[in-house]
Amino acid sequence: MLSRQTIIPSSLNGKYLRKACRCESDIVLLSGVNIGNLAEFVSYIHQQQKQAFVHVDITGGFRPDEIGIGLLKNMYHLDGIISTNMHVIARAKALGLETVYRLFLFDSRSLERAAGVLHGGEFSALEILPSAYALSEVENIRQYVGSMPLIAGGFVRTREEIKQIFEAGFAGVTTSDCALWQ
Repeated sequence: MLSRQTIIPSSLNGKYLRKACRCESDIVLLSGVNIGNLAEFVSYIHQQQKQAFVHVDITGGFRPDEIGIGLLKNMYHLDGIISTNMHVIARAKALGLETVYRLFLFDSRSLERAAGVLHGGEFSALEILPSAYALSEVENIRQYVGSMPLIAGGFVRTREEIKQIFEAGFAGVTTSDCALWQ
């Protein structure tokens, strides 16, 4: 999914979408959109020769059941999804979409509770939030997911943080801060 270390722009509600599509990333993440504007945004992203991913957990007017996931692929022509829900991930994967499992680390037990999902997970990449915890727990996470591409996100504030994330072996960084997209 990620062929090189990439800063993945996250366009919140379609804000700065044109700028996101001018970035080096092959992927543009849509967050906080709704089914009313999703087709237009995905079409624009594809016109710019980019892949369109959507955070399905916060997509307005959308139900992530079998029919809904099918619509994302066949009607909206999405390339991939991000979700915290493994059932949604499995449905999307079965339809041939790229899938990113989003894992929130709240405390030391978060990783332990997620171990079963991570070990042998059927997703294309793993996004860990917040980025500071992603950095501190990368070795523990690798025990569960092996060489699967890792993405850090959440509270990425500086280019120095991005540099540290890439030096730690992450394949991607998601951020909605357009000053960090280049």
